[in-house]
Amino acid sequence: MLKLNAQNDEIKKHLEFSGNINLTNNGFSFIPLFSLGKPAATVNLSVTGKRFSFDPQLRFDLDGLKPWSLLFGWNYKLLKKKRLLLSVGTSFAYAFTKLNYTRNFESVDILTPQRFFILNSLLNYKLSKKINFTLFYINGHGLEKRDQSDQANFVTIRTGVNNLSLTDSIYINFNPEIYFLQIDNNSGFYFANTFALKHKKIPFFISSTLNQSISTSINAKPFDWNIGINYSFRSTYSKKQN
Repeated sequence: MLKLNAQNDEIKKHLEFSGNINLTNNGFSFIPLFSLGKPAATVNLSVTGKRFSFDPQLRFDLDGLKPWSLLFGWNYKLLKKKRLLLSVGTSFAYAFTKLNYTRNFESVDILTPQRFFILNSLLNYKLSKKINFTLFYINGHGLEKRDQSDQANFVTIRTGVNNLSLTDSIYINFNPEIYFLQIDNNSGFYFANTFALKHKKIPFFISSTLNQSISTSINAKPFDWNIGINYSFRSTYSKKQN
């Protein structure tokens, strides 16, 4: 009898596939200071198991759908509790810039990739169903020998305020953050906020990101913003094993 029950026991393995597609007037990177300055498309995808996840981020200039940056990340959940999550990960990224040279006495621009190797860690605490706090750290290394920053450090403290109801069907999310960014010998402190206006039954929503410098020696815009239209999706697949 015990043997029969053991054979009928089933273990379910879950695999979640999710993503978000964003079309915006001004493309933003995952570090809010870095923006494209013109219309862009961003595709964030995630394939998640019990502990591991694969999280690519693909960004394109809408003028000819030229690649702007491509990031391929792998993350592992070291600790996963009801309220607390600790994960570590690594990423390999390409950032594309224009290189100008002369060919047959004519000036030509070509897209040139710069390679980065990234290590990251994340600590998230859920205060309630609607409020959570995240401490996120990135250490990036440039892999090119010329015309590229050697090392960067990014630390952010982010608050997630989610599902604040405006009506029975419409709600809003806020994600304010204060972050520190160091690139080689330059550094700065910044404030950013991303908000999203959503409908409970519609996968399309509106989002906007604002970025404001507080104190910095990095040569970049002191204030920047964007607005975008998004489409999000999520599917779960289960595999039963006896």
